[in-house]
Amino acid sequence: MSVRKRTTSGGYTAEYHYDFSQGGKRFRGVCEGCTTKREAEEFEKKLRLDMKNATNQKNVKSLVEHFRDVLTGGTDILLADAYECSLKKPKKRTPSEGLVRAKRSYWRDFVAFMAARYPDIRKLTEVRPLHAETYIQYIRENGRFNKVVSYTGTTITKERSYQLKPALSAKTINTYQQVLAEVFQLLMRDAGIVENPFAQIPMLAKEAECREAFTEEELVRIRDNMDDFTGPLFTIAIATALREGDICTLRWSDIDFRRDTITRRMRKTGNLVEIPILPPLKAYLEQLRAKSALAPENYRVYVLPRHAEMYLSNPSGVSYRIKAFLEKQCGIATTKVPDGRSRAVSVKDLHSCRHTFCYYAGLYGIPLSIVQSIVGHMTPEMTKHYSAHASMEAKREKMKQLPEFMMLSGTATAPSEDAEREELVSIVSRLPIEKVRELLALLKAHR
Repeated sequence: MSVRKRTTSGGYTAEYHYDFSQGGKRFRGVCEGCTTKREAEEFEKKLRLDMKNATNQKNVKSLVEHFRDVLTGGTDILLADAYECSLKKPKKRTPSEGLVRAKRSYWRDFVAFMAARYPDIRKLTEVRPLHAETYIQYIRENGRFNKVVSYTGTTITKERSYQLKPALSAKTINTYQQVLAEVFQLLMRDAGIVENPFAQIPMLAKEAECREAFTEEELVRIRDNMDDFTGPLFTIAIATALREGDICTLRWSDIDFRRDTITRRMRKTGNLVEIPILPPLKAYLEQLRAKSALAPENYRVYVLPRHAEMYLSNPSGVSYRIKAFLEKQCGIATTKVPDGRSRAVSVKDLHSCRHTFCYYAGLYGIPLSIVQSIVGHMTPEMTKHYSAHASMEAKREKMKQLPEFMMLSGTATAPSEDAEREELVSIVSRLPIEKVRELLALLKAHR
């Protein structure tokens, strides 16, 4: 032991001092609260033991990290850099720019939480299940940690921000959790992660589906008010159950008029669906094809070139016009605020045609397996009672049972006379003079 009182010009100090070496380091200081030499010796003894245990723990941690790196080939990846590193890993499908931005925002919220609550945790390998559980529980109770979200969009050049509402839906919370787990999973080998801290956290139960099917009365209102823009979208949607993006980007090459089928790989899921074309829809598509033959070559790829151009450059513009049509022309409410939430959610839009299709297909006894093969649902809930793959003939026969009001194409509102005249002028203006003369001759012959 090396406990003693120090000598000063006025005599000895009142307190005892310790002075010892541990692990090659020298430790000196005051034996706090000690009034006797025995108390000071006990203080120093305990301090030595604490120092030894701390050194051993550090050595064990270093040993574990060393062998972890040796066994896994892992390297240090900072939390702040992890998401960008994950983008370099190969994936099944290339994510859109919007999805990348959204996921980056989720990851940054987690990083901000860790920096505030656990500032000493800076590496991916240092995140433990406790940290992951604490964050998920936080956003379940309080919403995002960082309430101010900054963004830049395709139509703006400077960064903007907005204040988020406190509550998040169960679906959104699960999405956060899935994104965080995905980043850890993608970087497990690179970082030398032994256990994904988010892997064992249970997901929240799914809330009831937000979107609702259209009623018969609403379908009639839609049919009677459709215009040149919304008419093609609803006509195809109600007869095929395709999503908005799949309708807007539907190509003529997806349609087989000989077999009367649409074969389409869905943009959202990548699933390939084959949909029978019933007579009312076929007649409508043939009208569109006849007009397409007179259009410029670059307009002949898509069934709805105007919609395709808008959707590929500004998809929200298509959704906005559909919502405005339902609200203003049809008097159909498109949003509502769920119980316990402060934010309105979408309940009626073009996607509702998918739910309408499924709903009325069920009412008219069409087997769920056939509905699944048309709409592309692949969840266990949709398939648990049906395993046989529906043939094209079975699909066609069953779909013929759908009620007449489901076939909007049969009574679709025709384009206005002014729109038809404008379209004719536009087509004629692009024709060679020889074709114009032929057209004039035909018109004179039919007077």
